[in-house]
Amino acid sequence: LNFLEQRTDGKITAETLGIGGKGDVSLDDFKYATLYVTLGSSVAGVAALAFLPENVGATFCYFAALIPILFLAVGSTTPAIIAGAIVSLRGNSDDKSEQEDRVCRHEAGHFLTGYLCGLPIKSYEINDEGIPCVEFYPSTDGDAMGRELSSEEIAALSVVAMSGSVAEALNFGEAKGGENDLLQLDSLMRRSKDFVGAQKQQDLTRWGALASYNLLIGNKDKYERLVEAFRAKKSVAECIATVEGTN
Repeated sequence: LNFLEQRTDGKITAETLGIGGKGDVSLDDFKYATLYVTLGSSVAGVAALAFLPENVGATFCYFAALIPILFLAVGSTTPAIIAGAIVSLRGNSDDKSEQEDRVCRHEAGHFLTGYLCGLPIKSYEINDEGIPCVEFYPSTDGDAMGRELSSEEIAALSVVAMSGSVAEALNFGEAKGGENDLLQLDSLMRRSKDFVGAQKQQDLTRWGALASYNLLIGNKDKYERLVEAFRAKKSVAECIATVEGTN
């Protein structure tokens, strides 16, 4: 990521994007999480047998025994889900207003870059925190089900996926909400017409971060107006008018 750091004056790094440094989930975190889950399930199972009616206790004990197995299955196939859960349990030091501002800026980053990349909007709805969230189709053909995605489409998706974290890093010095974006990007890369190996995936992610940085910096006024539109919970049409400068 040295090239990315140099091209962004040190503003965008692995640490600021939340994909490196002290914010990472370590191997010890996974080890202790597995230990806690196993011990907790064991205690719950024994307590169920001791204090619940025989049939109910046995059933509960059976389900408790399955929890560590399911945990290990998820951890071995999609460890990012476990990592995300660990990060969530660590808590968030942001106060409510800062958290809302962070989410608004994250989602506005997605909206601006997705619109500039020409991707159609799939959904735009208010989340549990009362903030609009946007999702784009992976192609101008919509979901493009039944076919592989071209290299141009994967490139555009890389830009949109990284834009939320880049927007956070530019305004707060670090990103905290990009885990799901990276997971979704990984699943979309698996639909690529051209094979995307580990190294190419890293290169595309870096390029997407740099391209989204350039788009956000180059359209800073539009982005700030869009952030205000998100805070005001404006409609899709109003947000598009904001980007096009007609509102």
